[in-house]
Amino acid sequence: MSVAWIFPGQGAQRQGMGAGLLDRYPDLVARADEIIGVSLRRLCAGDEERLQHDTRYVQPALFAVAALAHRAALEEGPAPAYLAGHSLGEIAALHAAGCFDFETGLRIVRRRGELMARARGGGMLAVVGMPVDRLREVLAEEGATDVDLANHNSPDQVVLSGPEDSVRALAAVLRGAGAGKCVLLNVSIAAHSRYMAFPAAAFAEYLRTVDFAPPRVPVVSNVTARPHRPETLPDLLARQVRSPVRWWDTMVYLAGQGVRDVREIGPGQVLTKLWRKAEGHLVASTPASAGPAVRAGIGTDSGAEPYRVPVERLGSAEFRRDYGTRLACAALEDAGAAGSADEVTRTARRGVLAFLGVDGLSAGDVERAVQRLRRDLGPGAPYGVALDARRTGGDEAEQERVAGLCLRYGVRFLHVTLGDQAPPEVVRFRFAGACRDAAGRPVAPNRLVARVAAPDLAERLMRPPAEPILAELSARGALTPAEVEVARRLPVSEDVCLDCSSEGPGLEVRLPEALRRRDEVVSAHGHHVRVGAACATPEAAAVAFVLGADFVVAARHVEPRGAGGRAPAGPPHLPAGGQVEAAQVEAAQVEAERLMEAAADLLGRRLTPLAPPGARPLPAGA
Repeated sequence: MSVAWIFPGQGAQRQGMGAGLLDRYPDLVARADEIIGVSLRRLCAGDEERLQHDTRYVQPALFAVAALAHRAALEEGPAPAYLAGHSLGEIAALHAAGCFDFETGLRIVRRRGELMARARGGGMLAVVGMPVDRLREVLAEEGATDVDLANHNSPDQVVLSGPEDSVRALAAVLRGAGAGKCVLLNVSIAAHSRYMAFPAAAFAEYLRTVDFAPPRVPVVSNVTARPHRPETLPDLLARQVRSPVRWWDTMVYLAGQGVRDVREIGPGQVLTKLWRKAEGHLVASTPASAGPAVRAGIGTDSGAEPYRVPVERLGSAEFRRDYGTRLACAALEDAGAAGSADEVTRTARRGVLAFLGVDGLSAGDVERAVQRLRRDLGPGAPYGVALDARRTGGDEAEQERVAGLCLRYGVRFLHVTLGDQAPPEVVRFRFAGACRDAAGRPVAPNRLVARVAAPDLAERLMRPPAEPILAELSARGALTPAEVEVARRLPVSEDVCLDCSSEGPGLEVRLPEALRRRDEVVSAHGHHVRVGAACATPEAAAVAFVLGADFVVAARHVEPRGAGGRAPAGPPHLPAGGQVEAAQVEAAQVEAERLMEAAADLLGRRLTPLAPPGARPLPAGA
């Protein structure tokens, strides 16, 4: 009979936790005091209300107590066969497996708590006594699309996460629909949801600085409900912040590996009680083959499960890394829409690159909107400004105003729609601050997502700027000699987006042509270029990714540029002859996140009949 040691997460803290452990390991407690910045004894005593519920301090304190409890448990007997932890507890489990030392673990947890604490305005609701399938039905009936399932703890115990008002309103609705209990958790963040995408991206950057040793004991991941592999451990640990905690699937997996008992390491017995309650059902729920399948399937037949394409896997990983996003997708917000700056903020926090349209706004309105975005999102968040150079035409003053505003407020990303070559002010934005790094490589801090209709124009943007433009910018002091020198070695835009809304060849013709030209340019110049497509429907996005697009731009506001200003026949961006169901969402109603999810679902449904007999679904995040 195998035993697993399990570590609780945030919420398990209580006054007096760690009693007997703090005196037993005074050296480790002293090191914890230094790293946390607050006395561990004070945190464990729980004398100060503000510290007892502050994520920045609660997380390190819980980790420290769990790590000390693990050390004490090892002194009492042999190590377990498996380790697992719920949310924060997963980091304690990785420490117990020897992936990093006590001090490193504390620093990881401290950074995690700091980043999560910044994402205010969220809430979490524990729902007990309602089966998961029924819960999903109620959420769909209520149109609660802004709430995510954050923790799946047992067949009838889950935690929802989302905007505070939405979560609070659902409590009465779910009780009325038959839930036994709905409890609002004492948190101010929407943990393990799409709203933690930005903290997760920042946490991923931090984890790249950590050296992880391979686990000496298998540690089950919250994201996959399967043991961590050394090569994917940092990525999964970062994604855990914004992904559901699959605790029920974890228990099913452990039971399938022969685990028949658990020992909770840390304060409380919450996880132990979950195991005891589910004990009789776990073996029955375990698949016949406890292989790499991820969903243990409560009430489902794993053999009938469709092939899944994780939405996070669509497109270029480098695109997601460079822009700090969860999805290889960008969204545009119309300039005149009320609350457009708020929508950009919400979109960016969900891990989608968001651009604020500024066409038609006064200089003061643009500046106030940019100031608000910088205040709400901070530097480095995945947002930018969108400029339609076709409309500004030769209005260099307007282009200079927008580019200058972006540079003044540190906006690093500019979406520009072009009918011809990039104007000088766009080139100036792109290469302001360009230099050579410590290794002598040319780098530019600012990025363009350049949207064009024709592959030949796309190719010009994949090359360095034209010499006359660089000469003009240099002559008037808009770029320094060093910036000009770097500009000659980099493309005008590293991200070129094909817009197929005009009459002429469809996406299936223009995108492969642009990709072919990209490959030729990269071969000649050696620099990196990505090609994407503007898409208004899930079908178009799915086609774009199949053809090799690195990213898509969700077209929320499309103005077809056909002959005589007429709209092209059929939906924009679809291949010639492509068919669209009547229920498809129109371009102006499509949100980037839903577009990507629907595209992934379409691809999964198309792949399912092609999968060989007995093939497993593709694990999310594999």
